[in-house]
Amino acid sequence: MEATRDPTAAWRMDDTSLWHTCGEAQDLRRTAYTRLVETVSELWNRTGRSKEDRVSLVAQVQTQLRVTKKDALQIVAHAQLFGRDAVRDAARAGEIDADQLTVLNETLAQAPILDRDKVEAELLHNTHLPLHHFRLAAKRILVLLDQDGPEPKDDLAQPKREFHYSNRVDGSVAFRGTTDPETGALLAALISPLAKPKANDTRTTPQRQGDAFTDIIELAAGSDKLPDEGGERPHLAITMNATEFLQHIGMAEIEGGDPIDAESARRIACDSTTYRMIIDANSAPINIGRSTRTIPNTIRRALIVRDKGCAFPGCHRRPRQCHAHHVTHWADGGWTSLDNLVLLCSTHHRMIHHSKWTVEIIDRQPVFTPPTELRPG
Repeated sequence: MEATRDPTAAWRMDDTSLWHTCGEAQDLRRTAYTRLVETVSELWNRTGRSKEDRVSLVAQVQTQLRVTKKDALQIVAHAQLFGRDAVRDAARAGEIDADQLTVLNETLAQAPILDRDKVEAELLHNTHLPLHHFRLAAKRILVLLDQDGPEPKDDLAQPKREFHYSNRVDGSVAFRGTTDPETGALLAALISPLAKPKANDTRTTPQRQGDAFTDIIELAAGSDKLPDEGGERPHLAITMNATEFLQHIGMAEIEGGDPIDAESARRIACDSTTYRMIIDANSAPINIGRSTRTIPNTIRRALIVRDKGCAFPGCHRRPRQCHAHHVTHWADGGWTSLDNLVLLCSTHHRMIHHSKWTVEIIDRQPVFTPPTELRPG
C-alpha cells in the first residue's frame, strides 16, 4: 500500500517518465562505479605496486566487496587505469563506463609503449560511440599502429584455434572451441544463409544455427578435396544385420559403436560413401563390400537439372545442400536411376524417412503425398 501512495511509484509514470528515471538510475550507477574504482585506486597507490601486491588487492576486493574473482580483477585493472589522469577525469565526468574502460585497458596493453598516450587520447575522443563501435575503433587503431601484424612466434605450440568434442550417453555429441577472427567471420558467413527461417518456421535461432552447422558438415563431407586417412577417404561405417535392414526393423551401429534405428541407417545409406557390411545370425561379418559412391556424378547432375534443389514443396534449398534420395530404396531392389531418385535437403530427407510422408516419381517429376491426417477435407 505504501508504494500505491508514493507519487514517484513507477505505475503512475508514463513511458517518457519511466525512461527518464532509467537514465537517471544509469547515471547513478556509473557514478557509483567510478567512486568505487577511485577508492580502490587509492588503495592500490598505497601498495608497492608489485605483482604480489596486485594479487593481494584482487583477493581483498573479492572478499571485502563479495564479488567474483572476475569482477575483482576488472575493478583492480580499472583502478590501475585511473593512474592516467585523462581517463580518471573522463570517468568522473560520466563520459566513459565500465565496459569502455575494459576496452581501453586492453587496447593500451596491446599498443606500443611510446604510442599509448596517443591511443588513449583517440579513444577518449570516441567514448560517445556505442560499445560495439567503440571496440571497432580500438581495433582499427591497433591495426594502423602495426600494419604488418604481430611478429611470428617461434613457439608454435600455443594454439589459436581449438576444438573439443565428446560423445554423450545418448549418442549425441557436445563440442566447444575457439577460432581466429578470420575463420569466425567465414563461419558466420556460411551459417547465416543456411540458418534463415523458412515460412512458418518454429525453430529457435540456436536450433536453426544447429541445423545450418550440420548442413555445413554434410557439404564438407561431400567435397572432393577432403584428405585421405589411412589410405581412405573419410567415411561413415554402418554395421547392420542384412535381413533386418531389408525389413526396416532392428538397429544398426555407426562407426564407434553408437546404435541408431533402422530407418536412420537407410537414410544415411541413400547418398553416401559407405561400407556395406553384411553379418550373419551370430553377428559375424560374412561379406564387406568395397567403398563406393551410390549416386554417380552424372546422375546427380541430371537430378540437379530436373529438381533444381530440394524438391519438397515450398523448400528452396540449393542443390549443394541436398541429398539424393532413393524413392524405392536400393536395398528393396530400387535402381540408382533418375526415375527412382529425388533431391531432398537434410530436413525433408529426414521427414521422408521418419514420418508418413511419401514421394513417388510421376511423369518424371517427384510428387509428395502428406500423411492422411494432414490432407485437406
